[in-house]
Amino acid sequence: MTGSIVFSSAILIGLAIVKTNLLAFVAIGGATPDLVLIVLLYYGHRNGPMPGQVSGFAAGLVEDFLSVSPFGFHALLRTVIGFLTGLTHNRMILDPILLPVLYVFIGTVLKGLLAAVIGSIFEIEEVFPALFGPVFFIEAAYNAVLAPLIFGLLGMVKPLNQAVRSRTL
Repeated sequence: MTGSIVFSSAILIGLAIVKTNLLAFVAIGGATPDLVLIVLLYYGHRNGPMPGQVSGFAAGLVEDFLSVSPFGFHALLRTVIGFLTGLTHNRMILDPILLPVLYVFIGTVLKGLLAAVIGSIFEIEEVFPALFGPVFFIEAAYNAVLAPLIFGLLGMVKPLNQAVRSRTL
């Protein structure tokens, strides 16, 4: 369990750095894919609530350091999403294409709604109008389209990680 938390946290921290620095060149209509969210949804579902929330907190903290949002905003947002996603662990099986698309689309909408709630609590005016803007829906579609590919790649990484661990024991 600890290994999966460290592994998923490391992946998410790396993606948070990539997201805040390098993804502007793939923007569509001003929206970039939220790779951190997609991977967090995958790891939360695969590993459960505790690894999901710990990994989400770590990635969110890095995003907070690298963004202009109030400190703790992303950490809280990613922690809650990681926990809620972890609740689906062992409760549903994701097929290779359709369910990852729906799962990530719903996860993106959940992220937007949670951001709006957190933004209203802490009086961050920019969050709520962005929820219903075209950029949000482009991001949701972008994330949903990338979901099967990323879930498939992450599914291949896990067996490799287990094989390396079994050789070292």
